[in-house]
Amino acid sequence: MRQEDAEARKAERRGLDDEPVTYHHDLSIPQGCHVGGFPSWHTTDPHSMTCEACAAPMVLVLTLDSSKWSGAHGSWMPNEEWSIAERLRDRCPTQLTIGRDGLLNTFACPAEPGHPHRWGLQ
Repeated sequence: MRQEDAEARKAERRGLDDEPVTYHHDLSIPQGCHVGGFPSWHTTDPHSMTCEACAAPMVLVLTLDSSKWSGAHGSWMPNEEWSIAERLRDRCPTQLTIGRDGLLNTFACPAEPGHPHRWGLQ
């Protein structure tokens, strides 16, 4: 059996073909904790994060999220973890709670690592 066929059967069993793909949940920013990438601004309007010491635009270094697979149908979930999720039905295996079930973005100054970090809750 080809790998593509096996993956298609797994997707069928999960019902992924029946649900429409959405930009926010399936194509945009992955859920869960991650290093780097782009910040999610899903509860506020996007705003620039600038270093308070030198006014340089800051970069996202760490995101801590209260949920790991909060998408419409878990499209960001690694294939290896589907069996765990189906068994546990747990979208928060890390047991983190940030604010009221949100996420914490931590930003750093790329010009000078010693400058104070900034953070934002979403």
